Amino acid sequence: MTMDPSTATDTQPFLNAATAIAGRLVQTAQWTGDAATWTVMQPDRENPGTRRAVPALASGTVYEGTAGIALFLAEMYAVRGGEDLLRTALGAIRTSLDTGATLPENSFGFHSGRPGIAWAAVRVGELTGHPELFAEAEALLRPLAGKEAHDTGLDVIAGGGGALPALLQIAGRVDRDLVMGMAVAIGEHMIQTATRDADGWSWATMRNSSVRNLNGYAHGAAGIGHGLLELYAATGDGRFRYGAEQAFLYERRFFNETECNWPDLRHSELGEYQFEGRLEELRDLLRAGGTLPVHEGKYMSAWCHGAPGIGLSRVRAWQLLGDPLYLAEARAAFTNVERSLASEMAGNYSYCHGRGGNAETLVYGAAVLNEPALLEPARAAALTGIARHESEGGTPWPCGTMGAVSDPGLLLGESGIGMFLLRLAHPEVPTPLLVTAPDATAAAAEGGRAGAEGYAEMRERSVREHFGDTLRAWTALGVDVDAVLPHEPMGAAPVRSDVERAYDALAAYAASAGEQSELLEDAFLVDRTRYELAATVTDFTREYTDALARLAPDEVEWSEGRLELSARARVVATRWDWDPWLDGDASGAPEEDEVYFLIQFTNGAVQVRKLSPFAAVVLQRVREPSTVDEVVETVAAAVSGGAGEVDRGWLQTRVMEQVGQAYRAGFLGVQRELAPAA
Repeated sequence: MTMDPSTATDTQPFLNAATAIAGRLVQTAQWTGDAATWTVMQPDRENPGTRRAVPALASGTVYEGTAGIALFLAEMYAVRGGEDLLRTALGAIRTSLDTGATLPENSFGFHSGRPGIAWAAVRVGELTGHPELFAEAEALLRPLAGKEAHDTGLDVIAGGGGALPALLQIAGRVDRDLVMGMAVAIGEHMIQTATRDADGWSWATMRNSSVRNLNGYAHGAAGIGHGLLELYAATGDGRFRYGAEQAFLYERRFFNETECNWPDLRHSELGEYQFEGRLEELRDLLRAGGTLPVHEGKYMSAWCHGAPGIGLSRVRAWQLLGDPLYLAEARAAFTNVERSLASEMAGNYSYCHGRGGNAETLVYGAAVLNEPALLEPARAAALTGIARHESEGGTPWPCGTMGAVSDPGLLLGESGIGMFLLRLAHPEVPTPLLVTAPDATAAAAEGGRAGAEGYAEMRERSVREHFGDTLRAWTALGVDVDAVLPHEPMGAAPVRSDVERAYDALAAYAASAGEQSELLEDAFLVDRTRYELAATVTDFTREYTDALARLAPDEVEWSEGRLELSARARVVATRWDWDPWLDGDASGAPEEDEVYFLIQFTNGAVQVRKLSPFAAVVLQRVREPSTVDEVVETVAAAVSGGAGEVDRGWLQTRVMEQVGQAYRAGFLGVQRELAPAA
């Protein structure tokens, strides 16, 4: 089978190649009664350093299991017919339903959990004329109801971000109240678990191995944002639209115009240590003074990470919301995809991180935008692959597995490659890489303005989460805070977060308030410092590696090192004591009485705690590297107030208690070698 990709225009080669792949899957199925499975190629987790794939029986899931294979075979059956395809598709979904019932009752992932299997079962039932599968899909979902807050996966692969559109799509085939209730509860959980900061919203799906919360569709803000957007479309609840648009805003801050891409924020070197089980080796390296390479801008062009997957979310956002900014971002992704398909770097054809998944962005965009020209790079890539891998004497399709070895699965293997080819021949076949809610949506109500009240509610909530103490104090001082704060209505895609704009407005008002400025600035100090500290933390992995390298307190030679406050911590003092004044009648002015605060960035968020004056003196001293003796000397001067000597033994014990607490809490470090005296 030889063809010139530049001149072929008919779709038969794509259908023929998809048919050949489906035939191989039928032939290689392994049967137990009426249930079918396959051998897949998984990472060798017993010897992770070998970076090789080893054979294993497929799970029942969508990603690399029998549910994904069943989906492809059922779609092929709907197009071409054939008893072998029908029997094998039903056998594959039988395995999925049987094994899915053994999954944990918090397995919310689309690609790795119960919702994905249920969705695939419904789709297979529709395509094959077996509606009895709907009841089995429903039974698989029921144990999840009420446990939505226990979803720890969160993202499209392993959590509720992927479950949302799948549940919405099958609502007409199973108990609607069940799945809609689950979807809304998952949406609430996504709001609750979001990192809602000045950059927008993101989720901690890989915090210990990423410099920031991730961009991207499979594990990052794009995929979860898309799920929330589908939930808004189905319910008209503006809170979910707000969350979706804040997720897209978060990614917008990272966009690189030259690359036409969004960076991959995973720290690959740290991830290698973790994957290969070499943390002891890493700890030794760090304790010996070594460091990991600094994460620099790295870009991946794939459905899972990078422009292709993000582009899918933006095409859908434009389709639902009509904002030109989303269309512009989608077109930037198209450019990146075209570059990736023209490069030999994307060597495999998998859906997850290969040419097949990348090309899907163009196939989907061509259909939504009615721009057939977008299909041409996808067609060319497919025809090149067919010539190399489906012709006589050709090599197997390179898959997304380690070593690119052949695999039958949907996201890594030939089922996904077959689905890509089938969609080029029959674009009406829906892509599993972007599951969407039914088109008759609640969001279309009220002239597209449905949910404005819920949107405004989330906007106010976000601002008060960051500046609530300031707003409370300013209100008590007579400031009309509603007049100070900007109020951007639901409508155009946001280009700045409400939190960022609120900060600017509060800072400007405090600076121009004349005689009241000093009071307002003091009331704003803690919230301002929280906001500004969060902006300085650009690498979440530093906290992880610092904790890994940290010696146990009883191993530290305190007298041989210098103590230093973490760069992720601040000590501040307000001139007025605001809390008792606000908790009282808030009349007159608050009492002048310094109050000390420790403000610390940890676990992806800023925490605030009050300090005793004693602890504050200790921590203020170690803002510059200091020996224990220097800290004791400073505290002695503060405690005595120049009135005489204090018990140095008692004082040193107290100081070391504070130092030990701060060290164990991670906001104080020890430089283990004293610098030479000047």
